[in-house]
Amino acid sequence: MKSAQIAATLIAAALALAACATPAAPPTPEADAANGASLASPYAPMAMFAPFAGKTFRGEWTADNGETLVDIATWELILNGRALQSTHRLQGKDYGGRTIFFFDEGAKNYVFHYFTTAGFHTTGVSQFVDGGLVSEETVEGASNVASVRSKATFGPDAIEIDVVYVGKDGTETPGGRRVYKEIADPGRLFADTK
Repeated sequence: MKSAQIAATLIAAALALAACATPAAPPTPEADAANGASLASPYAPMAMFAPFAGKTFRGEWTADNGETLVDIATWELILNGRALQSTHRLQGKDYGGRTIFFFDEGAKNYVFHYFTTAGFHTTGVSQFVDGGLVSEETVEGASNVASVRSKATFGPDAIEIDVVYVGKDGTETPGGRRVYKEIADPGRLFADTK
């Protein structure tokens, strides 16, 4: 068991003991939500991501300048399975980021936020279309990219992603196809990640 899992187990045990030692509080909307969130059944909109949770994937592609780029990404379900978190880093580089992805009940689509080491961030919306997850994201803080469109296809052995970058002037630049395959855990991607 990883140290983070041990720490989470200890904290949960401590909270359970503390709950036993204090008198029961009257029901509140927060308590009702907490009770509903602790159910054992998976949250249906996120269930298709469960096979990828706890795994690490490696993608490789060639940049426009001919350089081979290797991306390492970890995936995990968080918040009792109601959200998906992915952390990635380009191998041998300082660039990487973290995405938190969840299902918006009101809009009936997936929403995500992506934060990067380069200082820019994105917000996006995704929907399943023609067997793939189609995403449109708005880029904030980048000098030349306004948005990114992509389609991810989830297969039994790989995740394939096709990317198109949209410049601030409206020009579209294909980013190519990236194929990610599962690998053994590479350890920490960043000094502050597990």
